[in-house]
Amino acid sequence: MNQNEPSGPDGLAQAAAPPYRSPLYPPPAAGAERLKVAVVAPAEVPLWLHRFLEMALASRHIDIRLLLVPASPVPHESAAPADLRAFLRLERSLLRWFLRTFRHLEDGALSQVALENLKDDGLHWQQAAGDAEAVRQRVAALRPDLVLLLGPADWAPALSAVSVHGCWTIDGDLADPIEAGLALLQPIMAGEVATPFGLELVSAQGGRIPLEMSWGATRAVSFSQHRDQAFLKLPALLLRALRRLADGRLQVAAAGNQTLRVAPAVPAYAAGVGLRAFAITLKLLAQWRSRRRSAQQPWFVVLPDAQDPLDPRSPRVAATRSLVAEGGNYWADPFPVEHGQRKLLFVEEFIETSGRGVITCLELQADGTALNLGIILQEPFHLSYPQVFQWRGHWYMTVESCESQRVSLYRTDDFPRGWRQVAHLLEGRVCVDPTLYLHEGHWYLFGNVSESGANPSDELFLFVSRTLEGPYLPHPANPIVSDVRRSRPAGQLFLHEGRLIRPAQCCAPIYGSAVVFNQIGTLSPQEYAETPLSRLDPVWSGALDGCHTYNRAGEIEVLDAHGEPPPASTRIRVLDAAAAMQAPAHLRDAAGT
Repeated sequence: MNQNEPSGPDGLAQAAAPPYRSPLYPPPAAGAERLKVAVVAPAEVPLWLHRFLEMALASRHIDIRLLLVPASPVPHESAAPADLRAFLRLERSLLRWFLRTFRHLEDGALSQVALENLKDDGLHWQQAAGDAEAVRQRVAALRPDLVLLLGPADWAPALSAVSVHGCWTIDGDLADPIEAGLALLQPIMAGEVATPFGLELVSAQGGRIPLEMSWGATRAVSFSQHRDQAFLKLPALLLRALRRLADGRLQVAAAGNQTLRVAPAVPAYAAGVGLRAFAITLKLLAQWRSRRRSAQQPWFVVLPDAQDPLDPRSPRVAATRSLVAEGGNYWADPFPVEHGQRKLLFVEEFIETSGRGVITCLELQADGTALNLGIILQEPFHLSYPQVFQWRGHWYMTVESCESQRVSLYRTDDFPRGWRQVAHLLEGRVCVDPTLYLHEGHWYLFGNVSESGANPSDELFLFVSRTLEGPYLPHPANPIVSDVRRSRPAGQLFLHEGRLIRPAQCCAPIYGSAVVFNQIGTLSPQEYAETPLSRLDPVWSGALDGCHTYNRAGEIEVLDAHGEPPPASTRIRVLDAAAAMQAPAHLRDAAGT
């Protein structure tokens, strides 16, 4: 197969992280003042809080001031029986031993990190003695709108009195290295594939104010890893709540004293739950090898029977034919294009030897075979998800290139080859499966973004532009979906019987488990709303455990699947470029050889 050299003008195809970061949220209203937040904390804080401060320093909505105080115990009432506390300590110790022995041990979200280095990032900070009155005086001098307290709870009433919106005391449920986030154990115990995780405020009288919520996949093998993955969202969730407070969209009691904790609340665990949790862990560990074998199966392209087109209201797949790559490579993310009499499929081809994806083009032939036109785009970084479309007489393509931290737009005058970069639509962001759609004079760019280092499959962001090449501005409703079960794009938006449908992936319990069809009810530069419509699981074969892309173009309908490749009798014969030279003349003409 022909391999293209990296394309584009100087500087456009670089893998280094760009210095500019596309904003995920609209700027504050003209003339609006930033929310002044005084953070009262010791010199070492949990890693998630350190990352929050880093992100807050770059925020256009928040003005952070730090007051360092001597370390003291964080208030926390244990809700765990003795056997559960023993399990949590044992599981954490065994996990850390395993990571030290077999993998690189990374700092967890609750690891203690020094705040000293934030001085170089422009953080305004000062120190205070450890008595309540000294702290109150220092905080009062800052004239904050809000106080975030990681320290003694009995300081909170005095600090609330000198702040417009009071004091939010960070509960031990957000800081205790053993028992923090204990509510996250419940989905593991119940066998749920997805876990709700968020923040709430709790008043002294027990009243609750929900702040933010996001659903992620349940990592059932290890509670510690499951919690670390969830806690990676905390910086973004807390910043969103403060942004809403700054904009006046979050109403809290004036000068109130409230506790900031994980939502949903920790259930009342009974004695014996630790033993049950240990048994579940052992069972899942025993299944580790089979899950690993399943994960190593390839992706391949599936073409359903053209006589039975899929209905997104009640999707099902009957008879299929498949396109399977040779050797250890695989094909995934198929996007079909009808160009005159030609029927083309643009796919990600994962190259086993390089460990990276490239974009390959296949052509479906009238005799039921397919022609491999070879690699039509490759870069020094991984590529996938090739959305190809025509606009004003030119052919364009976007791809996923999250390794480059950009979403780039390509164009060609030699379709289907000869692609070159013409614009960067997003920069400085790890954005997966970017999907463009033109609607009522605006271009909409959908893409999942990991805002603070969590799983990128969890949250969908939307960007809007008046022109194809940008600039793309963040949508006011961002993130528009915060649910691993239906956020990540799974193909182009399409109209079906007057309904605008957005295919999405369900990435729980594993990546690419199924395709979920969502009906978009509202799409404008100011508003967005969608409703889950149906779900397509790979049930047409018992040898499959995933499908994560669905697309259609004219008479072509295509999706991909993960699992054991189908038998040769259902595979489409694929001729490569070398074989095409020996093929009949009409095939050579179609291939351009």
